Order: sequence, then C-alpha cells, then structure tokens
Amino acid sequence: MAAQPQTLVQFKVMMMKKIRLGILVEEETLPWHKFKPLKSLVDEGKVEVCIAVQRDKKQASHMSRLSKVIPSINQKLFSFLSRNKSNTKRYSIHDLVANGTMPIVISVANQDKIYDEIEDSVIEKLEAANLDYLVKFGFRTLAGRILSVSKKGILLFRYGDETKQRHGSALYWQFAEQWENSVVTLHLLNERLNGDKVVGRGYGSLFYWDYNLTEHKLNGVTASILYWYFHKNKIGVKSRNSTNSMLDDAIYEEPQQLTAIRHLMSFFKNYTIKTFYKSLYHNNWSILIGSIDQSMQTYTELLPEKGCFWADPFYIERDSRRYIFFESLNYKEGIGRIEWVELDEHHQVINSGPVDLGIRSHLSFPNVFEHENAVYMIPEAAKTNCINLLKATDFPQKWEKVHELVSGVQAADSAVIEHNGLWYLFTTHGSISVLTMDLELHIYTSDKLESDNWSIHPSAPLKIDVRGSRLAGALFRKNGQLFRTAQDGTIRYGRRVALYLVEELTPTSYKETFVRYIEPNWENEIDRLHTYNVYDQTVVLDVSRDKLRFTV
Repeated sequence: MAAQPQTLVQFKVMMMKKIRLGILVEEETLPWHKFKPLKSLVDEGKVEVCIAVQRDKKQASHMSRLSKVIPSINQKLFSFLSRNKSNTKRYSIHDLVANGTMPIVISVANQDKIYDEIEDSVIEKLEAANLDYLVKFGFRTLAGRILSVSKKGILLFRYGDETKQRHGSALYWQFAEQWENSVVTLHLLNERLNGDKVVGRGYGSLFYWDYNLTEHKLNGVTASILYWYFHKNKIGVKSRNSTNSMLDDAIYEEPQQLTAIRHLMSFFKNYTIKTFYKSLYHNNWSILIGSIDQSMQTYTELLPEKGCFWADPFYIERDSRRYIFFESLNYKEGIGRIEWVELDEHHQVINSGPVDLGIRSHLSFPNVFEHENAVYMIPEAAKTNCINLLKATDFPQKWEKVHELVSGVQAADSAVIEHNGLWYLFTTHGSISVLTMDLELHIYTSDKLESDNWSIHPSAPLKIDVRGSRLAGALFRKNGQLFRTAQDGTIRYGRRVALYLVEELTPTSYKETFVRYIEPNWENEIDRLHTYNVYDQTVVLDVSRDKLRFTV
C-alpha cells in the first residue's frame, strides 16, 4: 500500500507545449458551447488560439441558406412552443487571447455547389501561424490546400450519427423523426485521411416536446467533447472511437413539403399529448426487494405513503437487521429527502423514519455502505456543489459529514468501491455546463476512503452518453466479477437499467462491456426502472407507474 500514492502521482498531467489553434468562423462572436470550452482550455494553459479566419460578410453564408435545407417555419414553431428559452448569448472571439485582440483574416472563399476553397493568400497566413489544429465553426465543406495547413488537421462537429448523415441541420432531423436520443460527433479532417475520422462522440437526451432543451443538452455535449479532446491529447490518451471512419451512405436530402408537414403534425401531437398527460398523471415510484436469483415479478413491493414517491433504494444489513435507505419525494414540496425502513425476514416493514444528514437541499441516491465496521453514505446533493462523504453517528437516523471527496461539481449519483487496494469513485457531472451533469461518467481515485486528494482518472470522462453513463446503483461483485449498473435515459427518464461487466479498472485504464438491459417488462403498468442495487444475494430496485394525480 505504501507505494500506491506514488503510482497515482506518476500519472498526473505534466505541463507541455501549448496546442496552437486557428478557428474558422462566420462572425467575431461564438455561442457559449463553442466559446467556453476554448476559453477554459486557454485559461488552463493547454491551448492558445492564434488566428481566426472569418468569411467575408458580403459572401453568401451557408447558414443563410438553411431554409433551403429545412422548412424554417417548423424549426421556429418547435422553438417557440418549447418550455425552455433559446440561449442566444454570444461571446467575442477576442476574449480568447490575452491582449483581447484576435488576429483575423477575412476570406472570400472560392465556392462551387458544395465546397469552399480558401484562397492562397489566407493559406499563407495560416501556414505562418504554425498551427497544430484548425477548428471549424463556420464555412461549408472545405477543400484544397486548407486540408494540409495545420499539422494534425481540421476539427469539426456534426449533429448526427456518422452512419446516418443528414444534409443541413441534423438536430432537426433527430427531433422531427423522434430518435431515441440525440447524437453529436467530432470529426478530424486532413488530406491524409480517406474522409472524416470520428474522434469523439456523445449521446444526449431527446425531448419530443421541447426542441430548445434538446438543443441545449446537445450543445452541452458538444462543449464537453471539445474540451476533453484536447485534455486527452495533452496527457497522451487517445480519444474514444478514434478509428471509426464516417460512412457515406444513408444520406437524407432536404425534406420535401409533405415530409415537413408530417414532421409538424407529429410534433403537435406529441406536444399536446405530453402537456395533457403531465397535467393529469404523476410518475409514482415504489421499491421492490428480492433475491438476485429470483424472478423480479415475485419481488416484495414497498409502496410509498400517499402524496409522495419512494425511489433510489440502497440495502444494508447491520447487526443482523435489514434496512433500506431511499429518496422520499413529496409531490407538493418537490424536494427529495432521505428516509429509511427496517424489514423483518419476510421483507415486511417493522420500523421507519427520516434521516438527518445535516444537508438542507434536495437529496437522493443514498449510497450507503460499510467500511472498517463503520457505516458511510454518499448522497446525491448536487446543489451543494460537492460530493460529500458522511458517517453514521447514530445509525440509522443521524449522520455527520467527514470529508468532501470532490469539490466544485454538481454531481449526480455517486458511488465508491475498493478494488485491488485502491478506492474508485464513480460519478456523473458536467465539465463545462450542468447540462451534462447526468451524461458524463467520471472516475476519481484515491489510496484511502477518507482522503482529501481524490485524483480524476486520466480516461475521464469515460463516456458522454444518456444511454449508460449515470449510475443506477453501487458497483457490485458476483462470482468474482465486477459489475456496474447505469441508467438508460433514452425515450424517457428512467427508462431501464443497463448492466456492464467491468473488465479492467486501474489508476490509468478502464474497460467495460455491455451485458444486457434490465427491463421493467413484467407488468403492463410499470414503464420505468432506474435503480438496481445488489447486496450479497439481496436486490432492491425501484419501478414507476404513471398514476392519476388525485390517486397518489
């Protein structure tokens, strides 16, 4: 054990030469999801933005022809009827450089039907800047000498899966066609590649009744991918999916008039149904308990009291007694609290009560566990901007904070596990924005539980993915193997649980393999399952049924 702290130190980021960037833009401002990741990287000393190439304002912009690709009236209606307002704030590119004056070169690109070819006079200025990368935030598809002007190529984003390319706004297609989730990919382009290479990919939530929220979430994914791409390159860790090439098939042309009308009618249908449904029904979560080898349809159900739901259950045995800790949320107050119940050997409630954690905010996901004969808890308390470790002083009612494991993050659903002499903290939180709080899976490592120096894993974030980043419970072992459960939030929040086999977990590496989905399919009324916890042979989970508001 004495050598372990030194092992962790060896993998900390070493200061290296700054990465030199040039940016291709339409104007001298950028939206937040493109500006903030670059600004953070600049402030951290990891990159320097050396030069900007701006399209001549007199030249027809690709964006100005967006209405030829998608009927703009549809997009405006989607945005107008969304509950969330569009984020239109923009930031000056001049704030990306220390003296506040970004060198700008104006380009009048040579254009054909699809491509922009940057003129030689601009190319010469870019070559003189000795760039590592160009980042494309403007212009159309690029061709010609620009492809070789930077050492490593041109980075560009596409909203959409590279196996399902769309012309124009792929986000529009994802929303209008009601994909299970939204997708954004980061591509690397240079003259040495046969097409684009995908070097980053993220999967965001898709809300069929809220176009703006869908766009905000995906913009958050975009910001995080851009930020972490340069972090991973800085420390020598390759970006995920770096060997996948873009496919050229499955290209959708611009929607025809009848298709656009169908998209609009589908949106109004979903918007109306969702609004009406939410006004009449609550998601009513309850807890089930049984054995790991037992059919879930035979589990014992613990029903919440009227006016609230019970979710996020964690089971523990203490002094030969059985307890479940869980989130109890009162519908009227809308604030989660942690409560406990004690069960007899037949899983019937014999005692219950509230939990005093000394934290006055929304609480959930009470990850409770034993270590060295003490009982600890790591609850979700995102609004405290930290991940807290608490210890029971009067179990099960009274707890006190003993350590702040990670500071400065709004984290969702955190859990620790001891593995091969080290501690690993799994959690989800955003890097650039809280919009990805439930999408980015991070790991922190430490040589002991009660430590003030938990170090972020060099592979973080392990994924940015609504399909399987956010924990659905604590990691557990079965038959000598380590498993992780995760929430699949596609289509709806808490849709089902994804089970992963953890094949490799070290201070410098992580590998997991998808095993199967745990579906809430044993009863017609149950449509959600988002927590699955294993304690020895006992399993606790939660399920949701939509019930009329006046009945719960």
